[in-house]
Amino acid sequence: MSTIDISIIGIYLLIVFALGLAFTRRAHLNTDSYFLSGRNLPWWIAGTSMVATSFSCDTPLYVTKLIRSGGVSLNWQWWSFAIGGLFGAFFLARLWRRAKVVTDVELTDLRYGGKAGRVLRVVRAAWLSLFINTIAMSWVVLAMAKITGVVWGGPKWIGVLAASLLAVVYSFFAGFWGVVITDVAQFIIALIGAVILAIFAVNAAGGIEHILEIAGPEKIAMIPKIPESGFFSMETLTGAFGGFMIYLSIQWWANLNSDGGGKVIQRMSAAKNEMHAFGATLWYNIAHFALRTWPWVIVALASLVLMPETPFGSNGISDHELVYPLLIIQLLPVGLKGLMVAGLVGAFMSTIDTQLNWGSSYLTHDIYRGWIAPGKSEKHYLIAAKVAMVLLLGVTSVMAYYIQSVTEAFKFIIAFGAGTGPVYILRWFWWRISAWTEIAAMAASSIISSTLYLFFPEIPFPIKVLLITVGSAVVFIPVTILTPAPAMKTLVEFYKRTRPPGAWKNVRNYLEKLDQLTGAEDYQSPFAFDILGWIGGIAMTLGSTFAIGYFVFGEIGTGIILSVIALIGTYVVFIWMRKRFYKDVEK
Repeated sequence: MSTIDISIIGIYLLIVFALGLAFTRRAHLNTDSYFLSGRNLPWWIAGTSMVATSFSCDTPLYVTKLIRSGGVSLNWQWWSFAIGGLFGAFFLARLWRRAKVVTDVELTDLRYGGKAGRVLRVVRAAWLSLFINTIAMSWVVLAMAKITGVVWGGPKWIGVLAASLLAVVYSFFAGFWGVVITDVAQFIIALIGAVILAIFAVNAAGGIEHILEIAGPEKIAMIPKIPESGFFSMETLTGAFGGFMIYLSIQWWANLNSDGGGKVIQRMSAAKNEMHAFGATLWYNIAHFALRTWPWVIVALASLVLMPETPFGSNGISDHELVYPLLIIQLLPVGLKGLMVAGLVGAFMSTIDTQLNWGSSYLTHDIYRGWIAPGKSEKHYLIAAKVAMVLLLGVTSVMAYYIQSVTEAFKFIIAFGAGTGPVYILRWFWWRISAWTEIAAMAASSIISSTLYLFFPEIPFPIKVLLITVGSAVVFIPVTILTPAPAMKTLVEFYKRTRPPGAWKNVRNYLEKLDQLTGAEDYQSPFAFDILGWIGGIAMTLGSTFAIGYFVFGEIGTGIILSVIALIGTYVVFIWMRKRFYKDVEK
């Protein structure tokens, strides 16, 4: 890289750190400010922060590998999460905001109560922060190390160390206020950089028509074809179409983040009110899927022309994930190259600073403050949060050094948490779910997924997800029936605070007998009405996503039809918002 490119990256980092410093005092008022920005974020900042923290430097590498190895349709591995993300927007965002928790695991204590609920809260906090969170950070750090290795050419460990130190220093003083504000700028720069690279890649590859011709219909298909052996054949179950069906029907709710996920929930909880929590989550899903997808897809398809799979490039590349940073170096001119790398550094920082802030909130709020050192000053807990960040970063750096593939690490986390997803949703809609249900689901999902990965690695990933989901349900459903339900006092307090829909009739009857059912708890919009809003949101988001794709591929007719579907969905969402928040928004 030239001196100009390096200077652009340096200037960008100085601006980001200056923004973080500007919010240091506000972030350090107390732990609520440090982890939730005082619960006063408008929807557009909270939602853009959700997008930015999901838009990391690893994502374009992951998408590139998917398309080069299997085609555009493999993106259903993450496109399917739009269904679950919109479920969270229409059903759960307002409930999370009402819960007024600092972390999502705090809900276990509120929802279940008793000794089992308190123990589960600590176990989940440790599990999520020290295992799930560090694995997620490790693949992001690995991606940054791969990028720095291509750009700079140095040893991998130097890239890991530099990227890690950069993130922790920023996270120390910026707090959640600095994280979300800089997220907005980082998202814009990263998206502009992705679009610029896509334009250069298309031009270098001879135009979109030539790219599509070389890629072929199977690579560019958004939905895989049913095998010639028939719909009910074993080839369908184990092949691309079977994977697509499992992603579409099961994976969106059978995953660790089925209820929103810790980072998204943190921003729901930090929003001004219920309406802003919903607006943030809706905007996140639209920007995450409709706006971000296609620059990466276009670059990945162009790479099939510029770096053919066979032979796999003149430099003997064996790692699909290296193709994206290599194209940055080979295609972009001086200046734009620096801007693009700065955007990827920003994407990296927006994810890692969030993961560190979020992970340390578990260790500080749910474990240290709740069990080890209660009753200390806010300053004491802020210091503890920073110590927790260093601990998390140490574990992450070790993992990042040994992990080889961003894509495989991502898939492992999806499979590992598949059995817990149904419980995280059901606990909002069925009073009978208990702490023992969650414990059984966590244990079953962990054991089954570990067994499959250790002893049956040849089983296709979608089948692993199916087996883990079904196997865990076989365990946690009997456990739910055979173990005691949470105490009625706990259920009543949870119901009065969050007013969840669904199977809570016995709790409502109990409140009616005590004449404690006020207007707020009594009002619930029909469940079917929320389903209608959810369907409208899916039509709006996925309709927009695939309309853009078909327009890019030159299929104008299909693009117009999908645009109409997206517009109808937008109208349904507008009607839903007017009716829902007219009565139910916090004043």
